[in-house]
Amino acid sequence: MAVDWDAVAETWEHNEAVQTFADQVFASLSELTQVSNKTILDFGCGTGMLSQQLAPMAKSIVALDSSEAMIEVLEEKNLSNVEPVVDMLTRGLVAQHPAFRGQFDLVVASSVCGFIPSFADACDIIYSILEDDGLFVHWDWEAADAEEGLTKDRVEQVLSCVGFKDVTVKDAFTIQTEQGPQKVIMGIAKK
Repeated sequence: MAVDWDAVAETWEHNEAVQTFADQVFASLSELTQVSNKTILDFGCGTGMLSQQLAPMAKSIVALDSSEAMIEVLEEKNLSNVEPVVDMLTRGLVAQHPAFRGQFDLVVASSVCGFIPSFADACDIIYSILEDDGLFVHWDWEAADAEEGLTKDRVEQVLSCVGFKDVTVKDAFTIQTEQGPQKVIMGIAKK
């Protein structure tokens, strides 16, 4: 299912499920690791709801999203240590964009990986831009099978195959949506 992210940007944060998702992600990340003084990539940042919560503690955040309208909403928040970037995560971007000159301590992706064309390609790029012992954490809607999206088994397989050494995939939380309760899984991978 293709989503026109530009079309939903203005009202995105008014959706109760979206706000709950962002709050649950922040809470589960806070339980997992310290973000103080870390360089962070918020991959698929949308309107920056997670970046906004991380900014007071982080050293710096690169907030990457392919939707120009979503990034415009983020820019209105005027977060001094957040650098918004409108683009897709590609090897070309990483090689050429100044925001990607250094390595990241932490890469987060909140409800992103199930929507991108190749989860494996994205994970491979993320692995390459993480510091040694860096952490990649993502939260995605759990699919019934790998043909429909991301399952725990698929996430574990891909993260392990690209080279992450410590991989954990678990149930993170459940969100009440218009379609009923939906499980969210959390992939945790250490370089």
